[in-house]
Amino acid sequence: MEIWWIRNRFSETVHHYRDGEDRNGEQLRDYEGRTELVRAGLSNGSLDLRILGLRPSDDGRYLCTVQGVTAYGEAAVVLEVAGVWPGGFWGSA
Repeated sequence: MEIWWIRNRFSETVHHYRDGEDRNGEQLRDYEGRTELVRAGLSNGSLDLRILGLRPSDDGRYLCTVQGVTAYGEAAVVLEVAGVWPGGFWGSA
């Protein structure tokens, strides 16, 4: 199974996961060390991406694609960075 979280284009990788491992060699510099795929839900089809240290620049549209041996799917999510608390920003999707 291969999962890509991207911004605007495939060349803008936010997070890449393949065959049980994170593969972020092409990850956008702004996201280095700040993303993790929540693996607890993978067996149930949940492809949640956690962005740590949320920033106003993280606001926007994200596309998640998943490809298995026999299937392909994709979904778009819009993240709105909506407020600030003492530890940083928080958002909703």
